[in-house]
Amino acid sequence: MKRRFFLKLSGGAGLLSALSPSRLFASVEVPQTPLPGNLITKYVDPLPTFAGSRISSTSMVVSVEEFQQKVLPANVYASLPFPFRNGTYVWGYKADRADPLYPAVTIEARRGVPTTVTYKNNLPFHPVLQQYLTVDQTIHWADPLHQMGSFSPYSGPIPVVTHLHGGEVPSAFDGGPESWFTPGLRKVGGGFVSNVYIYPNNQEPATLWFHDHALGMTRLNVYSGLAGFYFLRDSHDTGIAGQGLNLPAGSQEIEIVIQDRQFDTNGQWLFPDGSPEGLNGPPPNPDVHPFWNPEFFGDVMVVNGKAWPYLDVEARRYRFRVLNGCNARFLELRLVNSSNNQPGPGFWQIGTDGGLLDRPALLNDPHAANPLRLMLAPGERGDIIIDFADYQGKTFTLLNSANAPFPGGDAPDPNTNGQVMQFRVKRPLKGFDTSFNPARASARLRGGFNQLPAIVRLADPASGTVAPGVAISKRRQLTLKEVEGAGGPLEVLVNNTSWDGTREMTGTPIPGFAPDGRGNWLSELPRVGSTEVWEIINVTEDAHPIHLHLVQFQLINRQALDPDAYLAAWSAAFPGGAFIPAYGPPLPYNTPNDDGAIGGNIAVSPYLSGAPRAPDANETGWKDTIRVLPGEVTRIVVRWAPQNVPLSAVAPGINRYSFDPAIGPGYVWHCHILDHEDNEMMRPYHPV
Repeated sequence: MKRRFFLKLSGGAGLLSALSPSRLFASVEVPQTPLPGNLITKYVDPLPTFAGSRISSTSMVVSVEEFQQKVLPANVYASLPFPFRNGTYVWGYKADRADPLYPAVTIEARRGVPTTVTYKNNLPFHPVLQQYLTVDQTIHWADPLHQMGSFSPYSGPIPVVTHLHGGEVPSAFDGGPESWFTPGLRKVGGGFVSNVYIYPNNQEPATLWFHDHALGMTRLNVYSGLAGFYFLRDSHDTGIAGQGLNLPAGSQEIEIVIQDRQFDTNGQWLFPDGSPEGLNGPPPNPDVHPFWNPEFFGDVMVVNGKAWPYLDVEARRYRFRVLNGCNARFLELRLVNSSNNQPGPGFWQIGTDGGLLDRPALLNDPHAANPLRLMLAPGERGDIIIDFADYQGKTFTLLNSANAPFPGGDAPDPNTNGQVMQFRVKRPLKGFDTSFNPARASARLRGGFNQLPAIVRLADPASGTVAPGVAISKRRQLTLKEVEGAGGPLEVLVNNTSWDGTREMTGTPIPGFAPDGRGNWLSELPRVGSTEVWEIINVTEDAHPIHLHLVQFQLINRQALDPDAYLAAWSAAFPGGAFIPAYGPPLPYNTPNDDGAIGGNIAVSPYLSGAPRAPDANETGWKDTIRVLPGEVTRIVVRWAPQNVPLSAVAPGINRYSFDPAIGPGYVWHCHILDHEDNEMMRPYHPV
């Protein structure tokens, strides 16, 4: 069966006979020798910061460029031959009049004031970096030259498309995976509308970010450097000291994107493409996918484009906008004293993906025996305040303790990916720190006098239930499942449906949404203005960060289940009594199961155990990316309406957006482990 599948992908046996087994496992374009992370000197470069250089224009050009940047310490490059001595080849964004940079210079926007961005793909036809980042053409990808299924590395023009992660935008400007375009717009994807995007900026102030989202090669384009922050501000969160909530601002507000990477001895990116010398080894099923690895984990921690940097701070409060920009690595972060390994200052989390919390939540409490940690999955953001007031003269190391894969994988290496960066409290305090103090018992971020209104509650965090007064239109139960090959995962699926799985609807047809012949609805078609409960059932062995485009949602609860028993009964529900990969769910999608949930899966309630767990204190805000742990059901409440619209003003069929989300190519929901979303763990959805 695998042989027939291989021939279907490659278009015949000729290419297979031309590729020897050694070719499949060799470095594809340029031989690379890994540079072990433990040989790289730490904490020699300052953290790049963006205060004073952020871009706030309401109309700008953002282009994708190839350039060299010294990501590693300068001494690594000094001994290298030309051209490597000039730095690592990266792809990055050149925003407006700023120089191209990895990560991009932060864009600041004002709530209610639209931002127009003209995106350009200025990569050369044969960029240098292309030889290091191998596109696997056997997975479903953008495919500008119509070579899908070929076992050869792709060598044509690079497709890109930029997604504003967390943005409440029309689907034409969402940067969906099929909206890609090559340099000069010579080739475009089926979802392409325009390279000029208009972001309405009507949602609540939040830490958003933008990154590449091209179908089937997001993992490579983001790995190359295509990422940047997008701050949405209003009068409560101004970024100016003394205004609004008076949060730490100016040079005391610092964005931090953390990414794990791997380098070769020439100081260039090394991404596993089948080479056994790579950190992650050869791909698990090279006879099907010669270059795709299920998850990338690097041994060098890069922060704001620098390997293991340091930051000199004053003995005062700082606001840090922290983003997990890794391909697959989860992060569990805390500070320890670098001289004695004692706990450092705690973190006060003030915001989540979609904006500020009602109240600050204390993490890493140095006085608690088992404190709540700052846990971030790929794509998640944590808006935190750290107070260094009592720590003059001390140095702290930011540690990561999350296993990889999470949660059951290997612990991080304490000498490499277990360390992230250093904070040195050595600058003299200038004046007095009068900024917002989250440690005050009365500290509120919302709902008080002259503050942002309290969060419109879709979920009640105290009880772990849907909030009173919320009318639920539909309940969906949706699965996360890996498809195993001889050596490991072949692909990873949401609701057992591939990216281009067929689906049907009633009423006015939507282009690309066709019947599957079995009467199943295999795609999520929520009604604009409706509110739904999604129960995401994870029967894989790893956690998956699930991200929904367009909307911010709220976590209801999590609950343990017996994955083996559920999986056995679920598989038996398929025609013939056995699991059929990518067939779709086993039952008709739109027929409620015994739990009253649609989605085409058997009811999950008989397989649950224990009581549901309410959200942690720092998970009670708006989210667009949520950790779905293995062996659990994660319940979220999703509303296709803006965040701040009161419950009484929302009803199915009533559009409260400033645009019509039912118009355009549609949106997606997917796992934000980039290696997963590139190989089928992503589905289109379309509001109707």
